[in-house]
Amino acid sequence: MMRRADPVKASKQLPFDIITEILSWLPIDSLVRFKLVCKNWYFFIVHDRKFIAKHKERTCLLRLRYVYKHEANKLTVILDKSFGMEAFCAGLVLEKSLTNSQVFRIRNPATHQVLYLPNAHEGTRNVDFALNPSTHECKVVCFYGKDSEVGFEVLTIGKDEQWRPMKHPNTDLLKHRGKPALQFYRGSSFKCEGLGHFLQVTGDGQDWNLKIHSLDILSECFITNTVPRGFYVNWWDSLVFHWNDCVAVADIAEEKLTMLVLEDYKQHKWSKKTVRVTFLEDHMTLLKDPFFVINADSDGLNFRFKDRFIRYDLKREIIEKVNIRQGSNFWFVKPSLIALKGMKTGKVACCI
Repeated sequence: MMRRADPVKASKQLPFDIITEILSWLPIDSLVRFKLVCKNWYFFIVHDRKFIAKHKERTCLLRLRYVYKHEANKLTVILDKSFGMEAFCAGLVLEKSLTNSQVFRIRNPATHQVLYLPNAHEGTRNVDFALNPSTHECKVVCFYGKDSEVGFEVLTIGKDEQWRPMKHPNTDLLKHRGKPALQFYRGSSFKCEGLGHFLQVTGDGQDWNLKIHSLDILSECFITNTVPRGFYVNWWDSLVFHWNDCVAVADIAEEKLTMLVLEDYKQHKWSKKTVRVTFLEDHMTLLKDPFFVINADSDGLNFRFKDRFIRYDLKREIIEKVNIRQGSNFWFVKPSLIALKGMKTGKVACCI
């Protein structure tokens, strides 16, 4: 009969570097159990940032199942029938209550840990968050606008007990005729976590312009850019998306996608690009729908519309694939061992 190895004795016989190397290849479910082996294992699995970063690089994608429900011309991502996903970053998911617009939580779907945040400001419109990979400092920011009251609030996890005001360098830009003026929020791309862009159309009559308020969440810093004049598009119908991880504004006409890319928001650097797009007749109608979302890179365009996903190959100028969603969809996130201060284990995950 084979004897079961004692992990404590094995840890004394093997060099510590070899042990951590082996553990860095294991799934998170195993590490959640192994952190109870001894104090040393608990420390580096829970607190060692280098080990956590190494494990995140090596782990496989985690597939989360979200159910889609279409009601009153609004597409809502539903998780456990009470919370919907707002954003994800570094293996963590920011979720909003579907019954109370002021209730938010941060969840680690891999470790089944959750942290409920203090109630957000009444009239909250957008919420996003970011995590510093070196220090694991996490900040959540919200933009609220109700009647004439407009502003930003921020919360540093583990430090702030309540939301605190965050100043915009020009608060007058946040209102137009006494109403909240920011029209649209574009969250960070996969490679630019912690950077969000608020869009605002300003002006009267025929003199319209588009401003992009870029927010670095961790530094709590705003930088405002105005789309250069001479780029003639209808601001209200223009497309806003990420092109190679930079925010871009574009217009589609006569089988051409003409865009201005904000390549460096700090230096106010723009570049103009034009790519040829040819679509089947039955797909052109999708571009006029307000729920249409686009992300792009130099190889292709990704369209997400209601119940379908379209990939357009720019080099071959063909629609590469069309996927139809049947009541549910899968989000793939890179799982991590990151645990924020105050997180507790709860049965809130929906992983398959």
